[in-house]
Amino acid sequence: MKNRIYTILMICTGLMLLCGCSFLQEESQSEMIPRTTEDFSELLLGSGYPDNNGPDISILEYLDDDCAQMLNYSNSMTDWNTGEVTVFPSDYYAGTEQTVTVAPYYQWQPDMCDFNGYQERINENASETMYYQFYQKIKGCNAVLDLIDTAIGSDEQRDRVKAEALAIRAMLYFQLVNIYGEPYNYNRDALGVPLKLDANLSNEPIARSTVAQAYEDVIVPDLVEAARLMDPLEYIAQNYRINQPVIHIILSRVYLYMDRYQDCIDEVGKAMDYGIRLMNLTTEFDPNNIPYQYNPFEYTNPEVLWIFGASTRVDNVGYKTAMNPEFQALWDSANDLRYKMFNLGAPDWETNNSNFVIYKPYGSSQLCQAIRTSEAVLNQMEAEALLGNDATALQLLNDFRATRITGYSDVTLAGDELLDAIRTERRKELCFEGHRWFDLRRQGMPEITHIYKAEQGGQEFVYTLQHNDPMYTLPLPSCLLEQNRALVQNECRNGAQRQGVAVTE
Repeated sequence: MKNRIYTILMICTGLMLLCGCSFLQEESQSEMIPRTTEDFSELLLGSGYPDNNGPDISILEYLDDDCAQMLNYSNSMTDWNTGEVTVFPSDYYAGTEQTVTVAPYYQWQPDMCDFNGYQERINENASETMYYQFYQKIKGCNAVLDLIDTAIGSDEQRDRVKAEALAIRAMLYFQLVNIYGEPYNYNRDALGVPLKLDANLSNEPIARSTVAQAYEDVIVPDLVEAARLMDPLEYIAQNYRINQPVIHIILSRVYLYMDRYQDCIDEVGKAMDYGIRLMNLTTEFDPNNIPYQYNPFEYTNPEVLWIFGASTRVDNVGYKTAMNPEFQALWDSANDLRYKMFNLGAPDWETNNSNFVIYKPYGSSQLCQAIRTSEAVLNQMEAEALLGNDATALQLLNDFRATRITGYSDVTLAGDELLDAIRTERRKELCFEGHRWFDLRRQGMPEITHIYKAEQGGQEFVYTLQHNDPMYTLPLPSCLLEQNRALVQNECRNGAQRQGVAVTE
């Protein structure tokens, strides 16, 4: 108990320094320890909920098949004072810091978590890693879960805080194990991540649990219990906290990843019972809006149920990715209203760009991720198809597209053709939101390629991620193994440096 209170005290002290939360502004340390359900709710919001400080999963953007190397952001720029025009080459960023620094991610190099493209050491300390950011938030959830049952307040208030903490912890572990563990439906017995479920301080090394243990002992039970606690309570929407439909949608996603398709469908039904709906872009979105005025990740969008977390896109302009031309070719840019809504392939402010530049907008108050009704529908759609319920899956697909595409006419598809169409629809709807890399993993880890240019005017090279490539599971930063001797490195870290193949006309 002393260890738990000490951990909470340290968390509270950090929050007081960072954000000055009112419930922490007390004169004595004893008064800084949260006691009421409101205290714990604020503690969870500050130390457990994903926010704009992390976890930062934006490196996943460099790995999937929706991205391309950003070579040029603007063809030209005019000095507003002198009128002088500066013209930039089409491969302006090739060989510059912006592309070289992140090249190991883009090329799926085995040392991507230890060295940048200049072979300079990164992640020298555990606290610099994405892995650490996840466990900091997990620690915040654990601190709340350890003591919430004794908090001063009503049963309903305790149940709500506990449900939120369980759901957040489950989602954090779900993302973490899908970064550093193999896909559940490919090798559930592979090593996953260490499972820390309380706030007790200990210097004992913690070994990695299996992927199955992460899913079956923590992620699913936490979400099921969160739903049990939250469902009887009042449904509160649009307050930046997890609520009932969000829990069920996250659980439907987890079941989809586990190939538990009927369970996935059932959870979507439970979410829809709360009256959530899709936004019909053909009647509720004005495609003539000036770009950037409308943000699909705001609560003004009726299908946005929860906004949270740091951007899944790289913030620095020069380090951004462009859109893969093959992905861009999948879009009906004239009639699919998402192309305008998401600002995909938008020209820059001055002249058309040589790349398809991605401006998928950020969310509210610097929170840049969202759980939306659209994911629930897409989860069910894919699960129905995988169960062979083609008629239901097709109806869902046609109904969904009718809310996105002007003048849409129903199609008739079945079998693999229908499943491919549904997965393409998911790829479009959820693009650049942190889903695609995880979807590629669970959908069979297909071969994908990236084209990389190392210098202006130079040769282009193709890098290939093979089918079932070990790099579909990321290596652990070496500093983590130095800190925790019980950790075992992933196989991919032992691979040789990847060499690109020159592109020939």
